[in-house]
Amino acid sequence: MLDFDGTAEPGGRRTGVAELLESGASRGVYGAAAVVIAVDGEIAVEHSAGRTRVWNAPGEPAAEPGAAVDATTRFDLASVTKLVTAATLLTLLDERGADPSIPVGEFLPEFRQASLQAITVADLLSHTAGFPAEWLDRAPDPGSVRFRAGARPVEEPGRSHRYSCVGYIWAGLAAETLGAASLDVLAERHVLEPLGMHDTGYRPAVDQHARVAATEHQPGRGLVHGEVHDETAWALGGVAGNAGLFGTARDLLKLAEALRLPPGESALAPAVVRAMTTPSAIAGDDYRQALGPRIDEEWMRGLRSPAVGHTGFTGTAVAAEAGGRRSVVFVSNRVHPLRGSTEPIQAMRCRVADAAAALGVDP
Repeated sequence: MLDFDGTAEPGGRRTGVAELLESGASRGVYGAAAVVIAVDGEIAVEHSAGRTRVWNAPGEPAAEPGAAVDATTRFDLASVTKLVTAATLLTLLDERGADPSIPVGEFLPEFRQASLQAITVADLLSHTAGFPAEWLDRAPDPGSVRFRAGARPVEEPGRSHRYSCVGYIWAGLAAETLGAASLDVLAERHVLEPLGMHDTGYRPAVDQHARVAATEHQPGRGLVHGEVHDETAWALGGVAGNAGLFGTARDLLKLAEALRLPPGESALAPAVVRAMTTPSAIAGDDYRQALGPRIDEEWMRGLRSPAVGHTGFTGTAVAAEAGGRRSVVFVSNRVHPLRGSTEPIQAMRCRVADAAAALGVDP
């Protein structure tokens, strides 16, 4: 049995979430981190550790470290952005009486080519459209001109699961065409505002950068702080379907809760909740996939199945027991000041999820 905020280690020694987060900061797994865990919609655990800026550059500590992390600290959410992109596009479809089986060519002219006509919105959101994992042209591309002209599938659509940021960039562009507005406006209007995620959005204002956890020192950019870490999203102007959102742990909990609650009880439309919590027909190699979230991924171990959520390259993660009791958010800046092995952050995610699974254990 665990303490309400603890995780168990071999031999029975208990380490609370607060100590766990502090240990990650002291070992350099990240410079900043926060955890929020809820049971039955009520916050049961909330802790933070570290400072928003620890380094100016690799090997060069910040002369004036950033503010201590707290509930107002905003993190670069990286690929957790994909959950909001999916919810935005699915909501736009639902409002028009359409469903995800609709061909993307109904909105985007590029998908009217013979080789792309079969691709549906569901294919984009379940990573089954055949696109490559990354778009490697990271030079500035205002208006996504080069992306639109060159981003094409490398496999036949609908045959296999291939995790793809490229597909989600297209999903964001599809939402913009369908909603007749930019993705940041649409995400705010259809997802962030309805869920009360008032501290989440793209491109934080300069006067808000002090509240943002710094990320990586990148060639040509220096220390990335307050701008999107993902090189492709940055090249596309900072607003993209694959990455670019910044938000707090508390805000992400609202998104997790929207996926935990059954259709009809969530702030998201019932059709959107069902699409984001139901496995797609094509299984992934390491996890099942809904339209947006991954299902029962390894780090979510212990949570009641189906556990739905997503991780982000910068060190972020969110999960919820769909129709169950628990939601968990773990955000960090594990790429500060440089990216390294993902093993330490994966281990931290597992331990945080274990702590969440032990709370309010069902009789």
